[in-house]
Amino acid sequence: MQSVDLNLLAALDALLAEGSVTGAAQRLHLSPPAVSRSLARLRRATGDPLLVRVGRDLVPTPEADRLRERVHAVHVAAQELLGPRGAVDEATLDATFAVRTGHAAAAALGPALLAAIRPRAPRVRLRLVGEGDESVAALRDGAVDLDVGAASDSDDSGELHREVLRHDRMVLVGRHDGALARRDAVTPEALAEVGHVNATRRGRRRGPLDDALATRGLARDVVATVPDLVAAFALVRAADLVTLAPRWVTDVVGGADLVTWEVPLDLPPLVIEQSWHPRTDTDPARRWLRDRVREVVALR
Repeated sequence: MQSVDLNLLAALDALLAEGSVTGAAQRLHLSPPAVSRSLARLRRATGDPLLVRVGRDLVPTPEADRLRERVHAVHVAAQELLGPRGAVDEATLDATFAVRTGHAAAAALGPALLAAIRPRAPRVRLRLVGEGDESVAALRDGAVDLDVGAASDSDDSGELHREVLRHDRMVLVGRHDGALARRDAVTPEALAEVGHVNATRRGRRRGPLDDALATRGLARDVVATVPDLVAAFALVRAADLVTLAPRWVTDVVGGADLVTWEVPLDLPPLVIEQSWHPRTDTDPARRWLRDRVREVVALR
């Protein structure tokens, strides 16, 4: 089967629409000699003159008249199929997006994200999926569109696209009238003397705070370990404990009865990112979703 040069399709569409080599050249941003060469190739390919000169004008043949609408339709379809993706029409965008994030992060991110989406795209629905299984498979097969949260090493293969949304820091959270609040100062020694609740999905009892305290010969008393910050905040309230949490989350969901303190030790910075699978990288709707998440998290 003989291959077809799609550039000839564009040239034929322009020639039939303009009725002149010069007009077609202007439409295609080409030189008239280049369009004349394309017309010669089209004549050989179709076995028809297509455009014949009558005086100073080019007049379409009956075959050209017959092809005009079909050529234009095929050209438009080829542009839509193979051309660059355009922006989505927010007013008509009808989609449900699944965003995977932590429970506390969902409470912080969800309201702001909905507020950014609903006025612009009223037919979009948001499904916030709790963390637990951070495997790449859910992003790969489309069950989850986007991951939002602290950077992790769950994608050791480097399969995902990642974008840093902001840099944050961990802060201490405790009751405004609790054991830590009653101290004269929040010092490493004070942290070793109060009870802690550890929020970790993987059930880890140790973290960067333990390592930092150990350099001073100190250790914290981890009274409880829970899977997320929502549970951690509940225990902080009920049992007069302290916990570590990202600043951007505590600012939104901490509550008036809880207060925050800076950690009196050097801890690694916290990187908040969104990650997605390459198969959805160029999809206009999901790209639009990532733009909205970027706007919202940057404002937190």
